[in-house]
Amino acid sequence: MDDKIFDSIIEMTTKRDSDEFGISIIASIAELIPDCIVGLFCSIEYPKAYYKEMRTLSVHYNSAGEKQYLWNVELPEKTKKYISQNFEQLSQLSAYRTDEDFYHTFFPIIIDNKVEFGINISTKAPITPQLNSLLAIIKVCQNFYAILASSEKDSLTGLYNRKTYDQKLSTLLRKQHNNQLNNLTWGVDNHSANELRNTIVQSHTWLAIVDIDFFKKVNDKFGHLYGDEVLLLLSQLMQKSFRQNDLLFRFGGEEFVIVFEPIPEEKAHFVLDKFRQLIESYNFPIVGHVTVSIGYAKVTETDHPKSVFDNADKALYFSKKNGRNCLHNYEKLVRDTLIKNNAD
Repeated sequence: MDDKIFDSIIEMTTKRDSDEFGISIIASIAELIPDCIVGLFCSIEYPKAYYKEMRTLSVHYNSAGEKQYLWNVELPEKTKKYISQNFEQLSQLSAYRTDEDFYHTFFPIIIDNKVEFGINISTKAPITPQLNSLLAIIKVCQNFYAILASSEKDSLTGLYNRKTYDQKLSTLLRKQHNNQLNNLTWGVDNHSANELRNTIVQSHTWLAIVDIDFFKKVNDKFGHLYGDEVLLLLSQLMQKSFRQNDLLFRFGGEEFVIVFEPIPEEKAHFVLDKFRQLIESYNFPIVGHVTVSIGYAKVTETDHPKSVFDNADKALYFSKKNGRNCLHNYEKLVRDTLIKNNAD
């Protein structure tokens, strides 16, 4: 095996976080095939099976021979359309070509006989010479992803489990803190810097707890098999409703947690209420209609994960005691003196 590929595999398998591992995969492939666009996708089952874009990367060399890394490169529209409309075909190793004059190779990553992820490589020429090397990398990816997924993910819903909550939240807050420091020192235009500061102040990370109302009655009336189907379908609706960088957890039982990347408060409330309405109107097989109660709270990089969760949980408790099928924000409840500050 080529030393460069061997070194890439060693580097990838040092990761103990599936998000970092995914980034490492596409970085390794982009290093192997310069002047390409590599996209990492996850598979979503609802409302029909499709691939959802997670990250993209392009590596090329400038006129001075320096390597340039471009993250979150926009994929060509026809490429995105092809991937979104051809899930079945792309469930196996596939090569296709689009009108933008790109050659594409798509590698599904299959775990426990189920397509979980996909990697799309877009190039200006076929990648036949590197195909065997890429297949070796993908094989390692499948095996290692399976190990990570078994420790990070809830076995029923595929969402992150409670065990990974502290780690994921701490990583997200650390990344956001670093981004804010970088952004606040950006440029020399004081007016632009002040506008950026205002944007950062107005946007926050939010943690929301979602609890299915009267879920015990669902299990008692219809049995745990249909109760599990409600949990599975709800988790798929969550994946459809929130952004790719928002963190989704199943905390156990009928309780779910969402951690938003920075977003204004009114936007967070709007998105959560839209999700609540989606669940209320959804017709679950056999069970029919269920509702959810939601509480959410602000997160800052100085907060301890437990204190943030407690704040959101207090807002959730208020929702459940005041009619259910509703949502409330902890900070607003405190401002309106409807509940006491947890710090008091």
